[in-house]
Amino acid sequence: MPAAHSVTTYLLTRDIAASIDFYGALCGYLPVYRGDWFTLIAPSSDAALQIGLVDWVSEFVPRAARGDAQAHYLEVVVDDVHAAIAAVERFAVEIIEHPIEHGPNARAVLRDLDGHVITVATPTNRFLEPPRRHVG
Repeated sequence: MPAAHSVTTYLLTRDIAASIDFYGALCGYLPVYRGDWFTLIAPSSDAALQIGLVDWVSEFVPRAARGDAQAHYLEVVVDDVHAAIAAVERFAVEIIEHPIEHGPNARAVLRDLDGHVITVATPTNRFLEPPRRHVG
């Protein structure tokens, strides 16, 4: 049975910097990792609960969620994307993007039973270990 390493909710936003300020004021979340197209925020660098703030039109956002600043998607990180997709095929859910290999990583995109967009990804160092430093 597939086991998730982490689950991160990604909120699509028109202005990542403004969203960082908003969530800092609302709940004390701070940037714990910054990429070119997204930032992870959390109460601390070792927190299990993180929120991803993502450029709403980024090419890395699943097409099914892209271009809607109010959209969100869930990412589940597993050891084997193919096994995870096979495990949910019995539910007759929509597979939007079948597993695509990117070197040692893979990603698939599907909709859950209620139509929510979910990416299923293989682990990378970013997901296996929480970031060790704050980005300022």
